[in-house]
Amino acid sequence: GGGGSDDCSGTVDSFPYSESFESNLGAWTQSTNDDIDWTRDSGGTPSANTGPTTGADGATYVYVEASVDGTGYPNKRAILNSPCFDLSGASVASFDFSYHMFGAADMGSLALEVSTDDGSNWSSIFNQTGNQGNQWNAESINLAAYTGESNVRLRFNRVTGSTWQADIALDKFELSTT
Repeated sequence: GGGGSDDCSGTVDSFPYSESFESNLGAWTQSTNDDIDWTRDSGGTPSANTGPTTGADGATYVYVEASVDGTGYPNKRAILNSPCFDLSGASVASFDFSYHMFGAADMGSLALEVSTDDGSNWSSIFNQTGNQGNQWNAESINLAAYTGESNVRLRFNRVTGSTWQADIALDKFELSTT
């Protein structure tokens, strides 16, 4: 069904599933229906006083470079799509991830969204805005509402604010069913 080039890049049905972006994006893919991309990086982002200096797990993470007025901000969207998750055999499920959201107060938003209809409709299951400090924050999202579904998609939907000082990063993804 819909979504065109945003179809998921395969189905994951073996859990726990984890991704820390150490060698590539794994089964996660860039949306082509957005403005800017998520980029793999390690050792700090190019912009001062924003972004992490190391990964939450290993050295590498993915982040959105918010620099350059008209390119990285304002209100530029970056979407990272998950593979499809087959939770049809699961009675419990959760998605854990770490996010790093350090920079200016008006750094925009980060949402985790879920779809069970091939990406036609998305529901926000996590949303954060503003400066959350210079550290990795761990989050665990209960996916109980989506167990029994054979085609669960997640995506991180990032919209930059009014400044370059807004390099949000993600790392240490794990989807578990126990």
